[in-house]
Amino acid sequence: MKNRPTASTAALLALPLMLTASLPAQAATIVASAFAAQAIPSAPVDASLNLVNGDFTILANPAAGPGHVTGDGVDETTRWTFDFSSHPEYAAALADGHIVEARLSFRLATQFFIAGVGPWTDITFATDGTSGVFPGWVIPEFLSGTLGTWQMGSISTDLIANVGVNGTELFNYMASRGGQLPFQYGDDAVVGFAQLTLVTAPVPEPAAWMMLGLGLLPLAWRRGGVKAA
Repeated sequence: MKNRPTASTAALLALPLMLTASLPAQAATIVASAFAAQAIPSAPVDASLNLVNGDFTILANPAAGPGHVTGDGVDETTRWTFDFSSHPEYAAALADGHIVEARLSFRLATQFFIAGVGPWTDITFATDGTSGVFPGWVIPEFLSGTLGTWQMGSISTDLIANVGVNGTELFNYMASRGGQLPFQYGDDAVVGFAQLTLVTAPVPEPAAWMMLGLGLLPLAWRRGGVKAA
């Protein structure tokens, strides 16, 4: 008479099927970018007016003081929106439900230097239009130059690993806005380019882990019990 598979063997054989059915096919990577019409605005406007520079809007800042204009990169606020909705992997990213990497990159231009270094106290964060909704990245001084002379450079970080943004909360914020992530930057540079790369990862459903545990119970009992004759 042929040996029939034991309960533990059947459970182990079923595990790959259970886990495969409970997970999305694979992680997804989605990218959104924003571009300036001019890396250094050639026609700044009065400090009481906003300046649209490609995908970026530099907000009016009359408090900057005499001699300053919107677009000179000094003490200004810049807003834009990362739009992930048209990325071909966006639907796959939505199926995952969790972001494990959020790599933010900037190209900045500044003429504001103190003791040869700049920009100073610059910060960027996702925003609801009035305040930051996640921890902000305080951008370190990474350019050197002379006050009044434009310099340009690039810098990047992972908002989750290095800044403290929660990946699940960031995902929910993006998904609730149809793939749109509004961002803000300030204060002592002109943003010429910004890019955010989000990497999602499948998260096993609780039911899948319950099935896994139930499937292993016969094996544990079998190993601990007395062998059948």
